[in-house]
Amino acid sequence: MQIKIILSVLTLFSLVFLVPSDAFGELTVVQTQSKVKVAQQNWYHDSWEFRKNITLSLNTATGVDSDLIDFPVLISFTDTDLIQTNESQGRDFIFTQSDGLTELSHEIEKFDNTTGEVIAWVKLPTMSASSTTEMYMYYKGDTIGFNSANVWNDDYVLVWHLNQTSTGTVGEFRDSTSNGNDGRGGGGAKVGYSAGRIPHETIGQIGDGQELKGPTTTGSGEGTGDMIWTHSLIQGMPSRDVTIELWVGDITDSPGTGSNYNDMVGFCTTHTTNLNNNWSNHLVLWKAKDMTMAAKRQHYVSNVGINVEGNNAASFTNWNHIVAVYNMKDADGTVGASNLYVNGVLAASQTKSQNDNVVLKTTDLRMVLGGDVDGANGNNCAKVNNELKGKVDELRISSGLRTSSYAAASYFNQGDPDTYTIVDVEETRIGMGKTNDCYDCEAPKLAKVEIHITSNTSDEVINENSPQISETRDYVWIFDQKTPYPMFDDYKTPIIADPGDEVEIILELTDNRTLKRIADSGTYTNFLNRPNDMNLFYANNFDEYGKVSTTFYEWNQIGEDFFYDYAQTAEWSSAEITIDESGELDNRICCNQDDLAGTFTISFKMKFLQPMQTTDVWVQATDRSGNFFKVALPLTLKVAGNEPLIFDSKINQKVLGFYDESMLLDVVSDWTGSSQDVSELAEILGIPDEQLPPWVANLALWVAEDKLTMGDMIVSIEHLINN
Repeated sequence: MQIKIILSVLTLFSLVFLVPSDAFGELTVVQTQSKVKVAQQNWYHDSWEFRKNITLSLNTATGVDSDLIDFPVLISFTDTDLIQTNESQGRDFIFTQSDGLTELSHEIEKFDNTTGEVIAWVKLPTMSASSTTEMYMYYKGDTIGFNSANVWNDDYVLVWHLNQTSTGTVGEFRDSTSNGNDGRGGGGAKVGYSAGRIPHETIGQIGDGQELKGPTTTGSGEGTGDMIWTHSLIQGMPSRDVTIELWVGDITDSPGTGSNYNDMVGFCTTHTTNLNNNWSNHLVLWKAKDMTMAAKRQHYVSNVGINVEGNNAASFTNWNHIVAVYNMKDADGTVGASNLYVNGVLAASQTKSQNDNVVLKTTDLRMVLGGDVDGANGNNCAKVNNELKGKVDELRISSGLRTSSYAAASYFNQGDPDTYTIVDVEETRIGMGKTNDCYDCEAPKLAKVEIHITSNTSDEVINENSPQISETRDYVWIFDQKTPYPMFDDYKTPIIADPGDEVEIILELTDNRTLKRIADSGTYTNFLNRPNDMNLFYANNFDEYGKVSTTFYEWNQIGEDFFYDYAQTAEWSSAEITIDESGELDNRICCNQDDLAGTFTISFKMKFLQPMQTTDVWVQATDRSGNFFKVALPLTLKVAGNEPLIFDSKINQKVLGFYDESMLLDVVSDWTGSSQDVSELAEILGIPDEQLPPWVANLALWVAEDKLTMGDMIVSIEHLINN
C-alpha cells in the first residue's frame, strides 16, 4: 500500500490510499478528501472541471536503463471520482504533460462510468529512465473523442487489444493503428472461415483478452482449433527488422519437445501460386514450449528451451509477456543478434541466420494469431494448424528492433501498473467550484433541413463531353427555435429516389454558445432488424422501434469522420461544413450567450447504388459539453428498384441457395480464377462444383474489377441458369 500526504493553502489535509484491487495489479484509488484547488494559469481549458495528477515511476523498474521515445504507456485504475464525467464512454478525457497544458495523444480501451474504471493508452514523447514522469488527466469537460492511431507511431504495423466478443464478423478485432489491419475470429479470405473456430472472450492481462480453446491439429493438415485471422492484406509491414510482442497465459502443456504444438503467430504471403514454405511460413513465432523465431524458414532464435507454457512466477500476474526481436541483415550488410525477451528479461540472444539476406514481403501478406500456416492447391495461406491452446492479450507487430528498456518498461507497466502508478486527489481550478450556474446547458437546435434529390434523366449518353440532362427535387423544413427540440406533426413526407440518384441532406443548426463548439453531427438511415453478421461495433444507432441504422455518416470535429454501409446501399461523400457566425447585429435573431449569432451548416451527400426499402432518416448533433439532440426527420426515404427479371418458364425456377455475403465478398475480392476459388464460390452459392457454369468465373472477375456489383452478379447467375 502507498500513502501520499499533500498540504496546500486551501486544503489542510488530503490523504490518499492506493490499493491493488486484486492479485494481478489493477489500481484502485480510495480517498478521504477528493479536492484540491489550483491556480488558473496551469489549467488546460475552462471547459474541464476536474483533473488528477498521475505519476509514473517506471524509471525504477528493473531493466529500464534508457529513455524511451513515443512510448505508449498504459494508464489503468478505478476511481469513483471519474463517474462525474459528462460522457459515458470517456470521450471527455484529456491527458496533458506535467505542465497541465500540452495535450498528449490517448486511446480509451475501456471506461465504465458506473465504477470509474478506466483503461487508457497515452503516448509519452519521452519516458525518462532517470526520473519519474508526470501527466494530468482532465475529465468532466467537452466531448471531443480521441483518435487511437495518434497513440501508435508509424513503427507500429498492428495493435490488437483483443477486448472484443468474437462473432466471426469481418473487422471485429480492430487495429488501433492507422493501417487498418483488423482481425476476424474463425478465419477469412484465403484460409476460409469456420464459425467453430472463433475465440472466446475472457479476463485478460489488460481488461479482456481471448481464450483459444483448440483443439490442436499437429502437422500440415487442416486444423479445427480457434484462431484470429487478418481478414484483408496487411499494410505497413517492414521488409527486414521486425518485432512481435504479446501476452500469453494458461497455455495447455504440450508433449515431448512441443513441436507442432502451441504455435503463436504466423505470417504467409499470397503473391504467388507456387507452393513454398518460404511463403507459407514467411515470419513465425512457434512453439510455446521451446520458442522459435524464424523468417522464410531461417531460424533467428531456436533450441534454447524458452518455455512460456507454465505460469509466470511473479506475484502480480501469472501471464507471460513476450517481445521477439528479429534482427535481419540490413541492405548495407549490417548484422546483429536477434533477441527474445520474456517478462522484461533477455531470455535468449542468438546470431543464427544473421548473415542470410532475408527480405520479407511487404505486400500480399496475411497473419494468424494462434497457429501455424500451411499451403495447398496453389494457395500458400490455405490451412491453419498446430493451434495454440491458451489465452492471449495485447498483440503488437512493429518495425525495427525493440530494446531491452522497451521490453522491461512494457512488461512492468502492463503487468504491474499499481506499483509504478500514483494517482493523486481530484483537483479543480480556483473560482471553479460547483455552483448552480451552467456554462453550457443546452443542446444545439435544428433550425432548418433541406433535402435535394438529383437524378440523371437522360436515357442514353451520346457524348460524354456534353452536359447531361438532370432533374433536382428540393424539400425544405424550417423549425421553431423557441423549443428545445424540433417539433413535428404526425405527417411524414414520402421521398422516393432511384438507384444512381444523389441525395443531399443539409442541416442548419444554432446553439446557445459559439457554433465552433459543435463537436459532431450525423445522419442515419436504412433502419433494419440487426443482421446477424453485422458487427456490433457499428450497431449502436436505433430508431424508436429498436431497428438499427445500417447506413450512416458521422462527422467529427476532432477525429476522423466515420461512415458505414452494411449492404453497400449507398456511397458517401465527405461532409461539408460552413460556420457563419459573428457578433455584429443584422437581421438574424441575436444573440446567444457568447453574444454571437449565426448558423452552422453541414451537408451530407450520398449516392444510392441499389434499392432500399422505405425507412426513416434520423439526424443528430452534439456540442463539446455533451449536450445533443437526435430526432427522426418528418420524412421517409425509399430507393425504388428496377422491375425484377421475369423468366419465361413459370415452373422449376432455379434460384441460388442461401449465401453468406461476407464470405462471398472474401472470395470475389481476391479472385484469381484458380480451381480453389471456383470451388469456394460454388460452395457459397449452393451450386455443386461440377454444375457451376464456366462463365460465372467471368462474373466474379468483373465484380473484383468493380464492373459489376455483387447484386448484379447474383441476378445474372439466376437469369442465365434459367434460360
